[in-house]
Amino acid sequence: MAKKQKVCGGCQRVMLPVWTKCLFCGWAPVARLEFIMGPLASQTMQLTEEVTTLGSVAGNTVVLADPAVSRKHAGIRRVDGGYELADLGSTNGIYINGRKLPKKMLEQGDIIRIGNTEAVFKRE
Repeated sequence: MAKKQKVCGGCQRVMLPVWTKCLFCGWAPVARLEFIMGPLASQTMQLTEEVTTLGSVAGNTVVLADPAVSRKHAGIRRVDGGYELADLGSTNGIYINGRKLPKKMLEQGDIIRIGNTEAVFKRE
């Protein structure tokens, strides 16, 4: 079975799998979290930083006012053109698609639960 080609969302040219942005026009895919439950329900957060931290205190990229969320609960970092979610030593852990995991490379549609907050990972 042939692997699906990666196509630029800007100029529509074929991109090499290792490219994190289009070398022709500079377009880069945008990843985001769409919050579906918790204090940020109905909000969307674009993952524009190399590392996005989620926790209950100021200083995190995403602050979750949720008693079940640790001070510095989880992080999402860019890795080889993808995004990896990792537990940062939290008390309650992270759940991806209902399974408690220490870390995972995120895929389109993954449901992330941190404390009482749930978000869907989306990528163009």
